[in-house]
Amino acid sequence: MSIKSAFGLDGVDLGIHVLVTGVILFWISAVNSSRDATIGCSVATVSSLVLLDIRRRLALRRIERRGLTTGEMAAERIAELEQRLAELEGAMGRVAELEERVDFAERLLAQSSAEQRALGGTEAR
Repeated sequence: MSIKSAFGLDGVDLGIHVLVTGVILFWISAVNSSRDATIGCSVATVSSLVLLDIRRRLALRRIERRGLTTGEMAAERIAELEQRLAELEGAMGRVAELEERVDFAERLLAQSSAEQRALGGTEAR
């Protein structure tokens, strides 16, 4: 499973999110006392996770709108391709039948013109 399919974000975007969260946590712990830093880091961590979840959901919705979901969209595309293939096979069968009819009509025309020439040749004598 790739990072993008799991989180909806690519590796660079996820790395930036983690880096910014780390910088904020470091800044909170450096500026505040021990007890305030613990509370501040806890709040920052929870906020970062909530923000990551919101970004993940939005990214996955964008991906779904573009038609890039894996299971159901792939199944729909396969079904559509199978339907198109069946239609194409039906059309090819109709073309083959029409070719046979044209060949038959050509043979009949050739046969009747040969008979007319044969009859025309005997009457001229």
